[in-house]
Amino acid sequence: MSYLGSFPVIVCLLGATLPLQGPLEAAIRPRRHRPLNQYDRLVVERVRGRAAALLEDPECQRLLTDFRDPTGRTLDSNLQPAGVTASRYLLHLTFLDGAAVPLCRKRAVTMVASPGMPRVFVCPAGAGRVNSRLAGMEFDSGSLAEALVIHEMLHTLGLGENPPSTFQITDRVRQRCR
Repeated sequence: MSYLGSFPVIVCLLGATLPLQGPLEAAIRPRRHRPLNQYDRLVVERVRGRAAALLEDPECQRLLTDFRDPTGRTLDSNLQPAGVTASRYLLHLTFLDGAAVPLCRKRAVTMVASPGMPRVFVCPAGAGRVNSRLAGMEFDSGSLAEALVIHEMLHTLGLGENPPSTFQITDRVRQRCR
């Protein structure tokens, strides 16, 4: 089993969704969202590019009909108004520095996205480190990093969590997108 820091990589499967309301909204919205540093921006571009290539496969695209948002709409129907493919949508999705996001303080959280919000926060590796958890994951398991980027994209299209659990979402992504 591979390790990322002192935690097994499997722990890094934890993505998270945030309802932007209450104290969290106050903690995030008043601040200007910081862009990723150059290193993490390059990591995101590499991983996102590979993930977008996976989304070109019809089997991988089935994720958009496998899951529904809380109103019962498929994620595919939520994507249709944008007039782009899932692959193109992912390539244009905004990734930001997640240092100010409270859920990023949990060591097992790699990225955070809110259902229906077209942005993903990339969690830093920890105090004093310049790279993100995603960078470590790409080094350790590129295919898992790609699956997590697709996982977070699904949240931006309206998918919530619990149910399905973060592990169920990532498992489905890994089954469909090989």
